[in-house]
Amino acid sequence: MSIYYFFSTLFYFLFYPIYVIFGIKRIFNLRVNYKNLHINDSIWVHTNTIEDIYAVQPLLKKLIETYNRHSFLLTCRSKEGYTLGKEISSKLVVQYFPLCIYHIMTRAFKIFDPSLILLVDSEFNATLLNRAYKNNIPVIIINARLPQKVFSKYSRNRWLLKKEFKNIRDICVQTDRDLNKFRELKFENVINANNLKFSMELPNYETHLVRGVLNYKFNDFILVFGVTRPGEEVLIKKVFNKLNVVIQNLRVVIVPRHLQRIPEITGLFSRNEYALYSESEKSKPFLIVDEIDILPQMYALSDVAIIGGSFYDFGGHNPLEAVWYEKPVVMGKHYQSCLGIVERLLSENAIIISNAKDLALDIQTLYQNTEHRLNIGKKAKEILLENQYALNNHWEVITKYIK
Repeated sequence: MSIYYFFSTLFYFLFYPIYVIFGIKRIFNLRVNYKNLHINDSIWVHTNTIEDIYAVQPLLKKLIETYNRHSFLLTCRSKEGYTLGKEISSKLVVQYFPLCIYHIMTRAFKIFDPSLILLVDSEFNATLLNRAYKNNIPVIIINARLPQKVFSKYSRNRWLLKKEFKNIRDICVQTDRDLNKFRELKFENVINANNLKFSMELPNYETHLVRGVLNYKFNDFILVFGVTRPGEEVLIKKVFNKLNVVIQNLRVVIVPRHLQRIPEITGLFSRNEYALYSESEKSKPFLIVDEIDILPQMYALSDVAIIGGSFYDFGGHNPLEAVWYEKPVVMGKHYQSCLGIVERLLSENAIIISNAKDLALDIQTLYQNTEHRLNIGKKAKEILLENQYALNNHWEVITKYIK
């Protein structure tokens, strides 16, 4: 690992001027400079995605309320994650994750002063694990999963992190499949604690009120395509053109995964076809959401929720945000990042798996059968509530390490 640390540090000093020249020094500094931050005895939670933050939010709130003697730190990698983290609690310190450079991570550990580190999902950061090992700080991986690509990577390279992996005290996995894969990597303290995303808490919205604010009529049939990735906006436009002759008052809401793609997405439509969420006038066939943390209320107003990242090979996204609002969910076949959740819903026919070719027909079938549509959403919500014990399972493991 010493070779890795040498070259990562070398690259840091070589490329630092480039960050300055191209005007991104501020973002860069947020991941290297913590001069004005003072934390004592922190419980450090690191997340990689916005979905991870939603998943750990109830757990974080409970920890903060129960162990108020400790400081609590949440690190993330994106501006959207930072903004969402700030909304969880005034007692939660939110920072960008330190750059994976040896001396920067070492300094971050001194400032963060962690007594326990919780890594979410499959976020095995070598530099962080090394610093935790050197400082004898226990690490727990929570809501863990091990996709095949990640499993293959660590199967090949486990010997490089042999000491660091020994410092991972417990692993709370999402499914039995993940449990078996971790055990193949010779981890011992692994339990199936279920997926924390079943325990997430989202705001409650009255559908008719949200629709009214956005100038939708009571009889509009609204498709919300959430967390879209490249190619999926073209797909939903084609689907709209097919269905618009069949479904009266059809409306589509597009919520992209990355807001920097907004110019690319708006370029697919003529100006009279779409409105932006940030605009006052929204009575157009397509509404494109250009602000963060809007997805839950969009799902709340929908008739059918379509989950992005799943119609092309991006791994899919969490369908439970739509399920929370009892909406029928349609996904493509690429859902490997949320495999356990989808399999659980599929086991009771509480989700529809479609593809680019059949998406229009599947939506038309839901439109024409209101009872079937409502039953899918209701059954999915029942499954979500039945699996909320995941929070208690994680709690029992984590609290063993908090004094």
